[in-house]
Amino acid sequence: MMRYKIQFCYFCQKPKTMRKLIFTLLVVFPILHSCNDGDIILVELVFDQELERCGDENSLNYVIYDTKIDPFESLTLLFPGSTNNDLIFNPPTNDYPESFTINGSSVRFNYRIYDGDINNLICAAIPPSDITILEDYEAMSGTVNTVSSFEDDDNDGIPSLLEDINGNGDLDDDDTDGDGIPNYKDEDDDGDNVPTIKENPDPNGDELLDDAQDTDGDGIPDYLDDDDDGDGVITRYEDENLNGNLLDDFAPGSIEFRYLDSNATDTFVYDVFNTNIFTRTVSVVFEIVNVDLEILNTDLIELGTYIITLSIED
Repeated sequence: MMRYKIQFCYFCQKPKTMRKLIFTLLVVFPILHSCNDGDIILVELVFDQELERCGDENSLNYVIYDTKIDPFESLTLLFPGSTNNDLIFNPPTNDYPESFTINGSSVRFNYRIYDGDINNLICAAIPPSDITILEDYEAMSGTVNTVSSFEDDDNDGIPSLLEDINGNGDLDDDDTDGDGIPNYKDEDDDGDNVPTIKENPDPNGDELLDDAQDTDGDGIPDYLDDDDDGDGVITRYEDENLNGNLLDDFAPGSIEFRYLDSNATDTFVYDVFNTNIFTRTVSVVFEIVNVDLEILNTDLIELGTYIITLSIED
């Protein structure tokens, strides 16, 4: 949690702060120009640092913001949408950095105080008329730094750490079906057109794979076996209606799916692989350095983290 506490006198020189979790500054001025009790205000920037966003890659601008309700306050960072800035939220590499300068026009940082609930205010095209901005302090300078990191997961019912088949700590070199997609972001690890999660890799849900379904008992769990029933016909070739769905194909008189029925040995050649989709969770850390916020000069404001979940087609 970021906390700055400032006692501020309007007739005194602008205070300078150093980065600290809690910082209190009382400006002392000669008696000739001393401040009375009415001239001193208490400003406390205490936010949860869980950031939200207005705008997307089709918008003219992004707005990253944090709000609180007791009292009603906001921190807002506006910056333009662009090819480079879009990458902040969909980074090409992990720990992807970006930086831009506050200029008071295309890039703006504001601390605002309101007289009511602002949850429906910041992103509104037409702001509600019953909420008033009581104070608006805008940064005169500063540099915005961002670092974007991500984690990928195929949501196949197997924790990514357990998809390190060779146990070398590198998830990117484990690719059971050789399709170029590592298992931890491949929703069909063995490339048989049956999603891994449908092959019961963890029936009891304890995040251990010792009970993974192994239909033919060959020691290879179904989710890593391209011939689940061991009948000599690869699972993908047991798709009788050739629609990419192995869960609607049955041999005559059987109630078992063909790909799990060792007595069903007809071959239906199907070499089209289903599209793979995985989830990418992107965390973007925002910080502002050397910022002059009218009532606050500081080396660093740790604005917080914005998290977005993307669906990636591979």
